[in-house]
Order: sequence, then C-alpha cells, then structure tokens
Amino acid sequence: MSGARTQVGIVEWAHRTRSASALERQIATVLGDSIRGAPQPGMKLLLARHARHFAWHGDLWDGLVPTLHDVPIADPRPPIVERAVFDAAAVYQDVVPQLAATYRAWAEAATPVAERPVLRVLDLVLRDLEFDSGEAQRLMGPR
Repeated sequence: MSGARTQVGIVEWAHRTRSASALERQIATVLGDSIRGAPQPGMKLLLARHARHFAWHGDLWDGLVPTLHDVPIADPRPPIVERAVFDAAAVYQDVVPQLAATYRAWAEAATPVAERPVLRVLDLVLRDLEFDSGEAQRLMGPR
C-alpha cells in the first residue's frame, strides 16, 4: 500500500460510505427493535448499547460522504450484506462477520494520505465490531 497514490476513487468512496451508513443504521434499528423481545435484562442492555454503537457508526460514515456536485449518487445500496432481512442473532452471526471482512478489505485499499479519515473510522468501527460481537456471543451462546 502506497500512501501517495489512491486505489479507490472519490465516487466509489461516496458509494461505500453512504452504503455503510445506511447498513449500520439498519442494524441499529434491528437491534433496537429486538430489545422488547429479549428474554433477560442483560440481553436487553447489550442490545441497547450495541444499537447505539451501530447508530453512531452510521453517523461516522455519514460524516465522511463527500459532496460531489457533478456526479449523482444513487440512494444507498447495501452491497455489503446479501441478506436484506435479518434478526438480532443473524446480526452477530452472519452480518457482522461479513461487514468486518468488507471493512478490512476497504482498509487494505485505503491510503494514509488520501483516505486518512476513512482509516480512522474503520479503526473505530472494526474495534467496536470485534468487541461487541464477542460480547454478544458470550451472552447469547452459539446458535
């Protein structure tokens, strides 16, 4: 990885960051909606905390979406995860691993000079995903 030459163009980063923002917010909604049906108080607290994490991630990504005056950006498309509908268990067992793998690939393609803000967000988000996923697996157990 060279810090002098970008591998991903600004239009692609605009698509990626908008998609990531939309998906993180969708996950926050799914987890938030799952709180009421959680069987134990500890699970309710975990889902509430993680829902806030994912919503915050959405805000972080939204703050990175570049303004492109001459290029229309379509509505966010979630190419990151193939499943359109999922529940809280699927978030931790299916969606989060796919999302983390996608973010790691983005980190590999990002350059420190051109995409330093993206790398900062990726660092924060990947740490949260790893910690939150482990915490959820310990509390929820295997599927």
